Amino acid sequence: MPANKRRVDPQGVQHRGRVTVHRDASTPQATEPTPVGRSLAKQPTPRAAPAESSRYTPPVKHFRFRPTWHRVIGVVVLLLGVAVIALNEVMLLQRSETLLPGGHNELYLLLGVIVAGSSLWWFGWFDRED
Repeated sequence: MPANKRRVDPQGVQHRGRVTVHRDASTPQATEPTPVGRSLAKQPTPRAAPAESSRYTPPVKHFRFRPTWHRVIGVVVLLLGVAVIALNEVMLLQRSETLLPGGHNELYLLLGVIVAGSSLWWFGWFDRED
């Protein structure tokens, strides 16, 4: 069973923790701010910049610039892959024509997809974003 707590006169108590202040008539109340005071209160206060440290390293914004010639090569490689796929399909429709060595073959379709897919590297699709 817990021990009974001692009651102490509230005027002589020294608290060790959070204490709510009791408001009475002798405590001055806050007054309504004037319109000028309200407008000043709404303005943001300028923040002081942190002191520069010799150990501080600002974050680096990573942005890889791709030159125009990279995009040109990407378009050429993409068109080359699509052309291989198209020529292979045209040979399937017209059996008498041989537009690619060896005639129609499904490996040409695979080759065209790989070549067209490799053009994405030139457009920067596989660049890491840090």
